[in-house]
Amino acid sequence: MILAVPPVVAAALVPGLETPSEFRAIVNAHFRLAPPAELAPMIGIVNGTVEWLFAFPDRLSVTISAADRLLEVPREVLADKLWQEVAAVAGLPMTLPPWQIVRERRATFAATPGENAKRPAAPTAWRNLWLAGDWTRTGLPATIEGAIRSGNLAADLAVRS
Repeated sequence: MILAVPPVVAAALVPGLETPSEFRAIVNAHFRLAPPAELAPMIGIVNGTVEWLFAFPDRLSVTISAADRLLEVPREVLADKLWQEVAAVAGLPMTLPPWQIVRERRATFAATPGENAKRPAAPTAWRNLWLAGDWTRTGLPATIEGAIRSGNLAADLAVRS
């Protein structure tokens, strides 16, 4: 069996399993409008609240990591603040388009030495149980690539057993 669940769930299901227990938020904002044709599909932004801007055919989306500082900002205030930055980068009017804010309080484990040390390997004390997830010991930060790597490793171990 491959257990691919968040670390809090894995710790509750597997006796004695130590997992990361401190987390960081990610905030995403989505603005419904067609981006300018010349806008790059992905833009990194330095010295702003917005960190990443993604252009899709029907919307512009923002990602902000380690965003705990933004969790209590009222949604309308946050949407307006983020849009001002997006509009400046994309050369769009400052008028706020239809929007949605998504806040994930436990998006990633805290990337600290102490939390990193709690990342378990895929094999467990049971010969028929392996762990998968970006929070396991992947050699990468908590990323999609890390999650894929851990899933592939867990599947390889299961097949070889």
